[in-house]
Amino acid sequence: MNIHTSKLIFLIVVISMAMSAAIPALSATDQESSAITLQFNENIIIDNVDPVTISDPTPGDFALGTDSFCVAGTGFSTFGITFANAGTDPSFFLISSNGTSPIMYDVLFSNSTGGIATPVTAGVPRQGLMLQASDCANNNARFDIAIPFSDWGGRESDGPFTGTLVITVESE
Repeated sequence: MNIHTSKLIFLIVVISMAMSAAIPALSATDQESSAITLQFNENIIIDNVDPVTISDPTPGDFALGTDSFCVAGTGFSTFGITFANAGTDPSFFLISSNGTSPIMYDVLFSNSTGGIATPVTAGVPRQGLMLQASDCANNNARFDIAIPFSDWGGRESDGPFTGTLVITVESE
């Protein structure tokens, strides 16, 4: 093999390498993008609502009961709450055990376990309440039941009186 043949082979190898390096620059490309979203769907819960038993109220006074419970959620900052009697009539009443007329009662609500509770209207949402928790590790709300003596006094023989209070929470 002469020197010219070696140089020619070397030149062919160099040109081949140069051309193979240039091929990716000449190849076709394409590209797409993806929008990434971290989303939190609204979730609301009510928990720790317990039965309220009002036993032997003091004559002349309101018959009073209370229950602390939890409202929690994610994906929103305010909620509404509605209190209603079970059934088609949302009015707050207790049925007598002997079929005599029912006893009406009042419901008061506080968006904390302490502080002043204010009256609610049966079946009408109380809206714009600040959400305080994302889970129900602790109670953070309260409802009170108040029955005036004028409604329960002298009705002891018609008891016990029972009813069901339905509490509905809704994210806003």
